[in-house]
Amino acid sequence: MIKTWPSKNRIGNKAKHLFSLKALGHNVPKFIVISYDDLSLLLNNNEHNKTNVESCEIPNTWLKEIEDEFPNVSSFAVRSSTDVEDSANKSYAGQFKSKLNVQKHQLLEAVKEVWLSVFSEHIQSYNSVNNENIAISIIIQECVEAHSSGVVFTMNPITGDKDCMMINSTYGLGEGLVSGALDADTYLIKNNEITETIASKNTQFLYGDNGDLTKKEVNEKNRLLSSINSQNIIELTEIGQKLFQHFGHHQDIEFCIKNDQIYLLQSRPITTITQNKDYLIWDNSNIIESYPGITLPLTFSFISPVYSAVYQQMSSILGISKRDIQNNLYTYDNMLGLLKGRVYYNLYSWYKLLSLLPGYSLNAEFMEKMMGVNEKFELKDYQKPNGVIEKLSVLKLAFSMIFNAILLPKMKRDFSNNFNSTIKKHQSKAIHQADAITCMHAYYQFENTLSKEWKAPLVNDLFAMIYYGLFQKLIDKYSNGNSNNEFLIHTGKVITTEPAILQNKISIHIQNNKELIDIFENKSIEVIWEWIIKNPNETISKLIQEYLDKWGNRCFAELKLETITYTQNPLLFIKIIKNTYASASRSKGNYKQTNTIKLNLNFLQNFLFNFIKRNAINTVTDRENLRFDRTRAFAEVRLIFTRIGLLFEQEKHISKSRDIFYLSKEEIFNFIKGTSFQLDLKSLIELRKKEYNIYIKEPSQKSRIKTNGIVYSHHFGSEISENTKLLKGIGCCPGIVKAEVKIVHSPDDIENLKDKILVTISTDPGWVSVFPLVKGILVQRGSVLSHAAIVSREMNIPCIVGIANITNHLKDGQIIEMNGLTGEIIL
Repeated sequence: MIKTWPSKNRIGNKAKHLFSLKALGHNVPKFIVISYDDLSLLLNNNEHNKTNVESCEIPNTWLKEIEDEFPNVSSFAVRSSTDVEDSANKSYAGQFKSKLNVQKHQLLEAVKEVWLSVFSEHIQSYNSVNNENIAISIIIQECVEAHSSGVVFTMNPITGDKDCMMINSTYGLGEGLVSGALDADTYLIKNNEITETIASKNTQFLYGDNGDLTKKEVNEKNRLLSSINSQNIIELTEIGQKLFQHFGHHQDIEFCIKNDQIYLLQSRPITTITQNKDYLIWDNSNIIESYPGITLPLTFSFISPVYSAVYQQMSSILGISKRDIQNNLYTYDNMLGLLKGRVYYNLYSWYKLLSLLPGYSLNAEFMEKMMGVNEKFELKDYQKPNGVIEKLSVLKLAFSMIFNAILLPKMKRDFSNNFNSTIKKHQSKAIHQADAITCMHAYYQFENTLSKEWKAPLVNDLFAMIYYGLFQKLIDKYSNGNSNNEFLIHTGKVITTEPAILQNKISIHIQNNKELIDIFENKSIEVIWEWIIKNPNETISKLIQEYLDKWGNRCFAELKLETITYTQNPLLFIKIIKNTYASASRSKGNYKQTNTIKLNLNFLQNFLFNFIKRNAINTVTDRENLRFDRTRAFAEVRLIFTRIGLLFEQEKHISKSRDIFYLSKEEIFNFIKGTSFQLDLKSLIELRKKEYNIYIKEPSQKSRIKTNGIVYSHHFGSEISENTKLLKGIGCCPGIVKAEVKIVHSPDDIENLKDKILVTISTDPGWVSVFPLVKGILVQRGSVLSHAAIVSREMNIPCIVGIANITNHLKDGQIIEMNGLTGEIIL
């Protein structure tokens, strides 16, 4: 047996690396190696094959030698070490057998089991591809009952960033981490700064009474704490740097910690460095407001090309050349992704498009704030243009921005006029009576017209991003830590609050009429609606009809074509009135709160501050208002496909009219035009339904997901853990509130919501009807420019968004205190 190195015997890469770690002075659990040559002697130098190994007897003298080497050790790890493992090109990670917590009397049997693993079917299959001659040796090592375990990567193996070190760790033994069975804490170390993402660690692997690996619960108070301390992180970083320098390759280092002592278990080269060119990050922090939950194929097939078209138009407005736009068509066409039925931004595409503009770093920072992106995406292929070209580009962009800033008010007026004209022209076509071909042509005409007219909302969004970003920087500079949200409360112009005001008016009218109270209290929603239809001249009927005419398409998930709106089914709105009228406020809806914070600014500073503030307020307000025009446009598209669904059902192409939403736009139109590859739409729909039912039952995915290579391989990539160590988010509207929590998953789920703190995953404009009922708003996703942030400021309701995993941390009825200024939540 080999106890020191170097030696003439063949011991494999893993063992060589352990001897190297030991020679470098690192703390390695005690080990010895049974070399390939030792094993060959047992076979009398006969061929290493399964039959010969199975018939071979391992001598008891080996057990005596092991006992002498490890006099006070009772638990061992028996592991393989070959020349093909842990090489610079291939790791063979997890391919060979390892035995843990082996007792002394089990050692010889374990040695033979690990030796035989070289002949297993999966090794033969793996080896048929790599065509390696495998010479196995056996490592016998002291087992450490670790408090924590993990892996150090001396570069970021996901992004390929060679200047960033990554540490993953979890409680207990490392098998849960390397197998992927447990969530792990992640620490990124770059430029001497540590960014930690703490996972919720509910379970850990430990040795059970019978010696087997056992999953055990982590003490609840420790689940959201870091599994390693700051000194551990510093020491592991230093170890990683030393091993990288020693081996000359970036290393994947397994470690464990017991009694605050770090033990190194192995170190091997990272073999995936060249595989990161297709690395992507998908983020839905912001877009979940528009497309919450599961989104069906028809909606995604509609919105994806719309995003491409309008952002090509946006790029042209900003002076990006036609050649650059043409060269990046793939990027424009892939701004969105659909992961298990949920819509995500492809961050690579967004950053790539921003990189076409000068001032990429600043623009990226502003975009991250606007979209609620928590962690910057590194654009590896960004090449900064040379000085002369960049200066010319800056001048061109500056001219374009000034020109667009001056024209923006007129652009928005012209847009509203043209948009209303287009909607009126489309509505005159009586889609509800049209045939399928007429519907198809109406769609193409409508899409073509609107995608070319979307200039004003896009330019306004751009300036909202810029003005809000600049305003934040001025606040940071002048306000001694105050939030810019304190300066943005109430503008009096946000159209989204109007449905809430009209709904409140309806509810007050009911409260003042005993007959209406009896109807809404005791009758079903069907009977209530029938009464309204039969009594059109009653004030309540006129108010409800006014709401449906103006705001019938403003509802939860209003941008998803499969959503049934209040216009399509008024009973949904009647249900909301029935459940909320008694809780309506008798105030006149004056949510205004005047800002009293004074800044000590000179004349020029004050002029600049107020100019930026005024434009930030106007563009952010108009951003929310222009979203309603998008809602109206989507409503017209919804009518087209709803009509096609009815026609397809009548002609028995599909079983139910609403099955149309399980088909893509292209599949529908190809079927109409005669260019379809599949004529049996019913079978295709059933297949889609089966798959989507699986998506619906699965837990909602994290806000950020990473993929490498083929996106839908390996279960759609892995989720990037949200930091759940603190209950803190982005404060959006000041105010301290102490009240009960009510977790709500849709605006329909509003019973017993009065004077509670609303907690939800995301909101869209359809939620505005419930906001006046609550004392505070907590939203898991979102940014400072999300719907909940803007409307809560308008209504002066304390609000915090972007709170990691909040819906899992809180429970209905729990008392909490929230601070809408600092974003802090106290249980």
